[in-house]
Amino acid sequence: MSTANPAPLPSVQKETALRLVDGTINQLAVQRDRSHITTRSHLTRLRHRLAAPGSSRAVLAHLMLSLGLVSPPPPPGGAPEFTDAESLLMGAVAQHSQDDVIAAACDMSTAALRRHITELCAKTGAADRAHLVALGHAWKILEPTRALTTEPTSAGAVR
Repeated sequence: MSTANPAPLPSVQKETALRLVDGTINQLAVQRDRSHITTRSHLTRLRHRLAAPGSSRAVLAHLMLSLGLVSPPPPPGGAPEFTDAESLLMGAVAQHSQDDVIAAACDMSTAALRRHITELCAKTGAADRAHLVALGHAWKILEPTRALTTEPTSAGAVR
């Protein structure tokens, strides 16, 4: 998929996007007295606005950061040392929505993938996959990209 520079986001979508990349999206509904359904609806609108329906939150964050619609959050310090496998994993999470595709890109099982993502989030202080991607942008580990690959959603897709 290729997306031209879209117009700035409306304020409610911008807030949702900022919360997505700073790792506080799960607290948004409670803090703003919104339902979780409303927050999911805003994420769905963002996906459609950016021609990325079915993308995971991490892929959506990567796309918004790449397009400059939001800025990455301030990182919690300097970038940790990453192994080649961790850098590959971070890139795969940013570009693919489904665990089986991410696992295949990293040459590991889906069970190992989930364990490695949990370990990488702990190492970086990321709240979730989208926040991990945002930190990757903040540390300049992930490069902005204009063309992203998304897979059709399935029951196993991660949101």
